[in-house]
Amino acid sequence: MASRYRAYLLLVLVLVGLAIVLLIPGVAISRKLGGGEAVVGLFWACGLCLFAAAVGGLPHLVASRSAQESGTLALGSLAIRLGITLFGALAIALGTEVPRTPFLLWLVVAYFVFLIADLIFVLARNRPDQPGTL
Repeated sequence: MASRYRAYLLLVLVLVGLAIVLLIPGVAISRKLGGGEAVVGLFWACGLCLFAAAVGGLPHLVASRSAQESGTLALGSLAIRLGITLFGALAIALGTEVPRTPFLLWLVVAYFVFLIADLIFVLARNRPDQPGTL
């Protein structure tokens, strides 16, 4: 049980690290191409995708006994992540004064960066214990 919590904590730490790595060049690029307002869109997009990826990883804390349960949890995790991102993007784009173009551009970039980390986490967590088994 404790190993699942450690794995989730590691996922969250990797996501925070990726967010920082994404923000460092993102601030410079956004400021140069879109001004100060574009940086605000960058922060909103990275924050939303970070939150969605962290919440999407929560189903992996549930015990999975079989390969089918494990696959269902992985798909549920990705569905939760996508739903939070879509509804959050709609709420932010339509309900706030965040500049839409930089927000939506950085949302796509951040979503795919965090998706790669999430998929690596799922694949590493669900690899077979014995070599040669599927």
